[in-house]
Amino acid sequence: MKSTIDPATWSQFLSEFSSRNRGRRARFEIFGGGGVSEEQQEGRFEEAKLDGRTVSVIRSYEAHGEQRSMTDELRDTHGIEVQLDADGGEDTIGFSNHNGETTVLHFESLIDGDS
Repeated sequence: MKSTIDPATWSQFLSEFSSRNRGRRARFEIFGGGGVSEEQQEGRFEEAKLDGRTVSVIRSYEAHGEQRSMTDELRDTHGIEVQLDADGGEDTIGFSNHNGETTVLHFESLIDGDS
């Protein structure tokens, strides 16, 4: 089941979403321009926050025995949508822009561990 988030509540929603999902493995998929691409680098979700129409997604990962952080900025966000897993937990969060492109963050399943 997918739910569209009311733009008036984005900031509060992302704060609560971050608290619920912090530490879960996550990977981006990008839909647009006639194709789909999936990133190779998986990370652990830390936080998503809003600044105007830009959503910053912060994830951590390990490289050569060191903890590192990566931040992706999703500019010109016009829509946020969440899809729930069979257990009611959040499976994906999608961010769409005015060009019709959607960036989806897939989370590790709380049911079977896949991401």
